[in-house]
Amino acid sequence: MNIFYLIRHGQKVAEAGDPGLTEIGKEQAGKTAEFLKDKNISKIYSSTYKRTKETSEIIDTILKIGITFDDRLRERMNWGSIPNQNLEEFLKEWEYSNLHRDFKPKAGHSSLQSGKDAFNVISEISTSLSDSNIVIITHGGVICDLLRNLFLDNELRKLKPDFPEKLDKLIKECSITTLIKDNDKYSLKEIGAVDYLV
Repeated sequence: MNIFYLIRHGQKVAEAGDPGLTEIGKEQAGKTAEFLKDKNISKIYSSTYKRTKETSEIIDTILKIGITFDDRLRERMNWGSIPNQNLEEFLKEWEYSNLHRDFKPKAGHSSLQSGKDAFNVISEISTSLSDSNIVIITHGGVICDLLRNLFLDNELRKLKPDFPEKLDKLIKECSITTLIKDNDKYSLKEIGAVDYLV
């Protein structure tokens, strides 16, 4: 059996491109590390954006198990990838891609492809590190895309009634979504838990 702790990065600086964490984001990552230290984690995997790198590095200062960076865990769209695109234009395309999961944005991947990429990472990990607890530091969109590929919306609504209508509110910064894989069957313990951050 594998337990995957899917963690969104901490609060980022509000700017386009590849921003790092705010001081609050760094505190969130530290609290997340404290929560994880008794969970018998074998390995940390992380997206390659600065905000996820910084989150994973802070967590690894406590866990001391090493980090593997993987581009397949990057957000499907990133504000700043298209020159001169304002936030409103970015969010409009983002919301459209949430509703039309096979839509490929101008810069990035479709929601379906994002979920497939994350699933491929998890499948490879569970083959090489069976019976392990794994931390994956990624993005809110990636976590939602993966869950929507693995589960029906009505299954997800049992844990989060607003799923998928309010995707932007479901996976908060440094929240943990606990995904369990047991004999090729996936189940969810929780989506977007943040109680340990208080």
